[in-house]
Amino acid sequence: MKIIIINDSRAMRLFIEETIKSFSECQIIGSYFNAEHALDNIQFNEPDVIILDLEMPKMDGITFLERLNDGKMYPTIVLSNYATEGSKIVNDAISLGAVDSLLPPLSNRDIDIKAFKIMLRHKIIKASLRSKRYSLSCQ
Repeated sequence: MKIIIINDSRAMRLFIEETIKSFSECQIIGSYFNAEHALDNIQFNEPDVIILDLEMPKMDGITFLERLNDGKMYPTIVLSNYATEGSKIVNDAISLGAVDSLLPPLSNRDIDIKAFKIMLRHKIIKASLRSKRYSLSCQ
C-alpha cells in the first residue's frame, strides 16, 4: 500500500514514517509538512491511503479535504490531537471524505506506542480496502 503523510510537526511526521516503515505491506511515497504542497503533488503519487493532520499553517486538514475532490478516491485517516471520536472537526472531516480518525499515542510509554502502532496498521489496512488502486488477493 502506498501511503502519503501530511503533518506540519517534524517530530510527529518522523514518528509516523518510522512506524509505517515497520509495516511490511506499506510504502511511504510522500511526506509533507504543508498540505498545499501535498495537494499539488498528489495526482503524481496516487496514494492508497493518506494520513492527515487537521491543524496546520497555510492550509488545514479540512480545507485539504475540500480541495482534494478531483474525482478520485483517496482514503484518508485523520491523525490529530483533535481527532476525538464524535468531535465536530472529525465529523466535518468524515463528511468531506475521510474514512477514519486516530489520536496520537497518549504518552511515550512502550505500551502506548505499541497500542498506537497496532491501531494505525489496522486503520491503514481498513482504509486501503476503500482504494480502487489496491485490493487484497487470495492465494
